[in-house]
Amino acid sequence: MTKEEIFNRIFPLACRYMRADVLKIDKEFSDKAFEAFKLLTKDVRFKGLDETVKTVDIFNLQPELTGRSEDLSFYLEGCEEAVIMATTLGVDVDSHSKKLQATDMGFAVIYDSLASSYLEFLTDEFEKELDLGEHTFRFAPGYGDIPIELNYIIIDSFGISKKIGIYKASNNLMLPQKSMITMCGLGKQSVPTCRNCIRLNSCSLRKDNLRCYNS
Repeated sequence: MTKEEIFNRIFPLACRYMRADVLKIDKEFSDKAFEAFKLLTKDVRFKGLDETVKTVDIFNLQPELTGRSEDLSFYLEGCEEAVIMATTLGVDVDSHSKKLQATDMGFAVIYDSLASSYLEFLTDEFEKELDLGEHTFRFAPGYGDIPIELNYIIIDSFGISKKIGIYKASNNLMLPQKSMITMCGLGKQSVPTCRNCIRLNSCSLRKDNLRCYNS
């Protein structure tokens, strides 16, 4: 896939992060975003890690946290195993983003939004390469009522810092900032649609005719 093709795939999501209507974007802005993407691709040092675990072991990581999450139980229901994925764009992206913030905040926002959407894209590709068979859609700590503190627990439990360089930061964030911990249940198929979401009847996005997924 060429850079242009990847950019066209991730640009709509980047626009959502920027709260911009992709249908109203002019050529000047699009060209500027593509220049930011070309810089981004030079900075990225993508790394991914996967661990297949028993579903019960996820709930046992810290039961006082995981046991309170209805969403975690809902999405892993019927799955005896799950795969945990950790992915990162690397430290160079953070470094370049900070430099841009000091010189051109508008361009920095574009770069940062593209980095977030590019991480999603590369994680999608990483997931495909795992050939998981039937599995649920990918979700992360902080999704719904799944405690974001679970990020820290997973990082420690699976030695993620030593393996691919994702570290705990303050306020339940991670370093590098363009990193994420995600998981999906194995043994049953579900895709990211409103019908498969526990928030189907209480979603604020749906009230505004919006969706939190691309498909």
